[in-house]
Amino acid sequence: MKTKISLLAMLVVFSISSAFAHALWIETASTGKKGQAQEVKIFFGEYEANEPDSAAKWFSNLKQFSLVLTAPNGSTKVLTTAPDVHFFKTSFTPDEDGTYKLSIVHEVSDIYEKAKIEYYAFADVVVGNAKTNSAYPATAALTIRPEKNVFKVGETSNHQLIYNNAPFAKQKLTIVNPARKAEQTETDATGKFTFKPAEKGNYFFEAFTEDKTAGKLNGKDYEKVWHLVTYTTQVK
Repeated sequence: MKTKISLLAMLVVFSISSAFAHALWIETASTGKKGQAQEVKIFFGEYEANEPDSAAKWFSNLKQFSLVLTAPNGSTKVLTTAPDVHFFKTSFTPDEDGTYKLSIVHEVSDIYEKAKIEYYAFADVVVGNAKTNSAYPATAALTIRPEKNVFKVGETSNHQLIYNNAPFAKQKLTIVNPARKAEQTETDATGKFTFKPAEKGNYFFEAFTEDKTAGKLNGKDYEKVWHLVTYTTQVK
């Protein structure tokens, strides 16, 4: 049996169907150049198992996600994406030095297992010498906020998990390394966790929480909200 991502284990604890153990994530190079097109891909599936779903089969209204680009000067725009076989793709061309933030905040239009699902996905692109971009969508209830955007092998950094605009203390996260091996970590009392990459390549951060708030969505009742967030980056 293929290994499922650690998020699945957490979802099982909450009696969630494995069909919704999937995550939404963004892949792009963590550095870019002014005047040069930056390719971006958006996937949905099981990252650790390297099993992205066919873009044609994304469930509910997931294909209607909006990918927002926040420039270093604070301006924002929605990037137009096009479907490929296993992902959606787009590009943008940086025109200034700084950190560009890519973000998705998506509410699934259907109710599953009596829950409303909220997906959040983030990635950063550094152009020239830049500080970390701290601009996060106000509608993102759960965010993974990096201490910095450029990482080196063996270098320690502390990142923060924020939930409802407050540090999320003692919350478990999953970090998947370039070999697709997952490790569990936990935030401290200030919502921070340590990242110390041992090798070059792509890294995937993931967190999940369940909110017992009930409500109504598109005329249907739900008893809880599932928040799933991912952050992807490269270590060079």
